Amino acid sequence: MNSALPKLIRLYEHWEHTEEFLEIEKSLYFKKDNRCSVFQYENTKENDVEKCKIKANYYIGVGTVSNNHHIFVSPKINNKLLESIQENLDDIDVDHTAKAKIESKEEVNSLPEVDVVKMLSEIVKLPNATKEISELLDIDWDAPEIEAEHLDNDYLSPFLVLQFIHLMKKIVKKGLKKSYYTVEENLNSRIKGKILIPKTIKLNHLKNRVTNTFCKYQEFGFNSIENRFLKKVLEFVNNYLSINKELLSSVNSEIRNSINYISSAFELISPLENIKEIKSVKHNKFYKEYKEAIHLGELILKNFSYSITKSNTTARKKTPPYWIDMSRLFELYAYKRLLENKAYRKIKYHWKTFGNEVDFIGFYNNPEKNNEIPIIIDAKYKLHYENSKEHQDMRQVAGYARLKKVYHHFSDKVKNSDIIDCLIIYPTLNKETELQISEIKAYQNIYKMGICLPIK
Repeated sequence: MNSALPKLIRLYEHWEHTEEFLEIEKSLYFKKDNRCSVFQYENTKENDVEKCKIKANYYIGVGTVSNNHHIFVSPKINNKLLESIQENLDDIDVDHTAKAKIESKEEVNSLPEVDVVKMLSEIVKLPNATKEISELLDIDWDAPEIEAEHLDNDYLSPFLVLQFIHLMKKIVKKGLKKSYYTVEENLNSRIKGKILIPKTIKLNHLKNRVTNTFCKYQEFGFNSIENRFLKKVLEFVNNYLSINKELLSSVNSEIRNSINYISSAFELISPLENIKEIKSVKHNKFYKEYKEAIHLGELILKNFSYSITKSNTTARKKTPPYWIDMSRLFELYAYKRLLENKAYRKIKYHWKTFGNEVDFIGFYNNPEKNNEIPIIIDAKYKLHYENSKEHQDMRQVAGYARLKKVYHHFSDKVKNSDIIDCLIIYPTLNKETELQISEIKAYQNIYKMGICLPIK
């Protein structure tokens, strides 16, 4: 008889939850760079009852907190929290989280949920997207898989699948790689390459097929181990997409067009049956997308336990622990929007200087000043910026704008006595105010601008 599954604690961004008799191992719940915790927790004791208060930060995903508890954080937005902040803008002592508890399942279901897949589908189009996206995602393959009756959504698989599709499009556009590969074939009345004597005797001569010979030889073409491996992964991806149309509904038509485009190029390539053969492949620097796609392909197969049937189900019961950095995801989403906006030019992402790392640096075509001006931009994944501000963020972005190297970067546009403009980009749900720049009145030359989050 199977023992009961561990309890699944459901959390949402900046959501607070209290659980009795829960001990958390601190080392498990920090990102690998040890800079930021996945969630905050505090062990307390009330009326001789041990309690653990947990609050989600800026990560979504699933992990194990004890032998009896798993935790799942989804990107639902707590409207009550935003309303509480708006009502108490000037009172820094108000515990907004405590005032904004969601009590019922109906309230949870009514909360807006950020469409992470939609954001990812835009981000994969960025330069060096694979490297940037890999830093968003932290998967612990060494930890035991988490088994839960049902997770609200599987965010890991779409992340891997969408990256893979984008890389495959780049590979097809550039042209499939040709290379030498080994072929074993049962030839009739001819010999090519090396004769496989044991196989020929066993499968031909002993069956009175005396004119047939098993041969092993090298051939140059597209049916290489790399392409056959990618074809195999493509089968898994197709199965996953066919059954998860609802999950990927916001980008389904675009994905389907991409799959058709990729599949046509791989039509004559046979899928690789022995996956272990890919380990022997040496990568060519000219085909760097192959190395990235093969690595992603291995993660996809591992995610589905190398079973095509597991890619063909909507409710996966097992998953490796993983966490997705929503603040970094929003940064990249904002970067994509800035590159699309003609008002911004020469935007550089994560520009580094003297141990500081500026989110964005570039130029802005200011209609009020009627000229192109230098600007420092910082993205903050904080929805309350719609109606408030955080002084610490103002100090941070102002500090960036006072760096001598920043002035040197803009030397042809600014003097040392000039104040460089700063812009805070924040997420919003209000389409009417999207991309509208407003001044933060308490500060000189510091502005804010909202970018709409896609909502399911």
